[in-house]
Amino acid sequence: MDNLDPQAFSRKDWALCMDKIKQQDQQAFSLVFYHFSPRLKQFVFRHMGNEQVALEIVQEAMATVWQKSSLFDGEKSSLSTWIYTIARNLCFDTLRKQKGKEAHIHSEDIWPNDYCPPDMVEHYSPETERLKQQIVKYLDQLPEAQKKVVKAVYLENLPHQQVADMLDIPLGTVKSRLRLAVEKLRNSIEAD
Repeated sequence: MDNLDPQAFSRKDWALCMDKIKQQDQQAFSLVFYHFSPRLKQFVFRHMGNEQVALEIVQEAMATVWQKSSLFDGEKSSLSTWIYTIARNLCFDTLRKQKGKEAHIHSEDIWPNDYCPPDMVEHYSPETERLKQQIVKYLDQLPEAQKKVVKAVYLENLPHQQVADMLDIPLGTVKSRLRLAVEKLRNSIEAD
């Protein structure tokens, strides 16, 4: 952690920073807070669609990082994975509590989007294996263009931009095809 520019921090640097936070080092926590908060706000806003709710969830997520720092294990995941998982779970909890309001389902709600570190899926989402099986089961019901995007993003875990480059289509097209495909998959799964 010789370099004090968080942009250049390695996974090991962040783990060392968390070791300090476990010892109640406020300066180390400040570094984590100011580096991750703006990124988390973007991520949470995409899930929740409300800036005030996003700010509250970010505050709660960062408070959890401080209070539960002893639970962080740098051997199992990167710090970003751990923090984004906390925030994602808070988003889902908040959505569950919103009674009477139907949540809009987007591809990001079913599978982490580009803001999520890919290793998060391995460590924190035991339901993803079942989800993959359901996607494979209903994949043939999708139009070919949507099928290609879904396979690349969900089954091959490729970032949206890489899929856009690979298929030579705009990023927005990748995202809209995913949304349409997810809606169709969701309807098929619910009908089953």
